[in-house]
Amino acid sequence: MLPVLAAAGMLVPAAVPAVATPTTASPSTIDLALGQVDADVIVESLRLRSELGFDATKSKLASILEANTARTASADEGTQTLVDEQSLVNEWGFIGTAAEATEMKRRDTLTSAVEPMVQELTEQGGLAGHFLDNKNGGRLVVQFADALPTEKTQNALTAKVVASGSSTDDIEFRVVQHSSAELTNAMNAVWEWTDSAGGDVASVVSVEEDVATNRLKIGLRPGTSPAGVREVLKKSGIPADITESDGGDLACASRNSCATPRRGGVGIELPGGLCTVGWVVKSGTTLGAVTAGHCDWGRNSGAVKSGGAAYGSLTGTNALKNGSHADMRYIKIASNAKPWLYQNNSSKARVVRNAALGSVGATSCLFGRNSATPRCGTLTSTNASHRSSTCNCVVYGQSVATFSAAPGDSGGAVASSTVGSTARGILSGRYGAGMHYSSIGYTSTYSMGNLATG
Repeated sequence: MLPVLAAAGMLVPAAVPAVATPTTASPSTIDLALGQVDADVIVESLRLRSELGFDATKSKLASILEANTARTASADEGTQTLVDEQSLVNEWGFIGTAAEATEMKRRDTLTSAVEPMVQELTEQGGLAGHFLDNKNGGRLVVQFADALPTEKTQNALTAKVVASGSSTDDIEFRVVQHSSAELTNAMNAVWEWTDSAGGDVASVVSVEEDVATNRLKIGLRPGTSPAGVREVLKKSGIPADITESDGGDLACASRNSCATPRRGGVGIELPGGLCTVGWVVKSGTTLGAVTAGHCDWGRNSGAVKSGGAAYGSLTGTNALKNGSHADMRYIKIASNAKPWLYQNNSSKARVVRNAALGSVGATSCLFGRNSATPRCGTLTSTNASHRSSTCNCVVYGQSVATFSAAPGDSGGAVASSTVGSTARGILSGRYGAGMHYSSIGYTSTYSMGNLATG
């Protein structure tokens, strides 16, 4: 049979090689496939696929849907039926293939394997951050200021990479100009300027380390002149990208009903508004919970409820103050608390297993009161700061991710994936271009106990 082009009078070869040739789905076919799934899920999947370095075209997503779902239609009316997107979205929050899931597991295992040693190098100084280069196959890039570390150190890190199941090609060592410590010092200088007589205390929204470019990213409120900030940066010798942005905490004044057993990831009602519980914590034999420090900030007592039923009570243990590394506060729980996370409506008691900070380029997912299912994004910084719109104080040590959130999600649990068994932190709010959250590790720093695991 001759190719279709022959029918249009175009010359074609007398014989067609018997090899597979790529085909491009028509717009109507693509729209039909994508129309089976909620539009928000499609948008989120395309965004995450792009950030993670996978094919983010609609045609690719349509081909995945065609291969993995049984599309149904009414034979009489030709109407389409939306498929259950929860069965399509993987644990990293996007629609993907089995091969992509395997690759994501490799990246997660890799970053977890090197995290303890990277932390040691950070404390020793000279490290300039590390990140997953998602545009180049998810390779781990470890950066050092001025010079590479000793061959012994490089070999030790490479050995951990190989032991995790990756190869020697999956780690790269780079020399850059500025260490993370230098960038942090410049960050501090910016905040000190805003608090000085010559600065505008409300002008700077956020400051974060952009590890991939070895620069700072600074968000200024619309209409703010960048001249003062540029002068501060000039003195420190640190480059920065300065943009206009806005931001604020995500507490609000009205949902969720999950009071017992007490667990993380559920909506709560406070005397002053609505927020979300992040994680259950444990100190000795005592179990409690943590939410955002700005939730009902300034109130040190009062009932905490979920769906109108008693959950716990507010305490005066609150880390949110100027210079803090955490926007979190402690909730006292009288009894019946479990090391669980409300994952979704089908899995309401996911057992929490561990915690991991994660590398830039890895995924982070939010479990907040405004969505039945977690919302995911990629980590863009693990060294950021912002001025809290609640206490007008500067909070350091923040991680930043690209997931979405809404008022009432403050305090929500941030995990490494939609499974929710590996904790990352507690949501603070949107500052600059991303969502800021405090590392779960700060619960012990601020005398709230440690993450409760099962």
